Amino acid sequence: MEKELTHFFDTTLTTTLANLKEGSKSEWGTMTAKEMLIHLIQSSEMMHFGNNTLLIKEEYVEKAIAFLYTEKAIKKGLVVPKNIGFNFTDNINEDIEELKLELIHSSDNMLAFLIENSDFKAIHPYFGELDTKQWILFQRKHYLHHLSQFGLL
Repeated sequence: MEKELTHFFDTTLTTTLANLKEGSKSEWGTMTAKEMLIHLIQSSEMMHFGNNTLLIKEEYVEKAIAFLYTEKAIKKGLVVPKNIGFNFTDNINEDIEELKLELIHSSDNMLAFLIENSDFKAIHPYFGELDTKQWILFQRKHYLHHLSQFGLL
């Protein structure tokens, strides 16, 4: 796997999370810092949810996947339906430092799985079937979106 592709998870994520505090306020949206961490932990595991539901029209999948290869950011204020497997209150009582470590660990596990299983594919509700490189591109873009939401990038 290309070093450039995993560099964000190997270095930037850890250094960026050091600046996130429980009282950190989002610049948009309604998530708290803890909810954002929980959301990203769940996101790092979502390829294993066995999702078969596509929330965009099939005709837009190619364009959606092409978006992953761009430097364009995910739109601010996008609302994710609750019924696709996310619960922002799971582990909400955990200490924020524990959640940050859990996110780093979960992200490391995600990368290790994708690197070891280079032929893996799974359906993402907004992008369709993604291969391992596309899952990493999506997750990097997704993490950047939420870390920017809290003014960390």
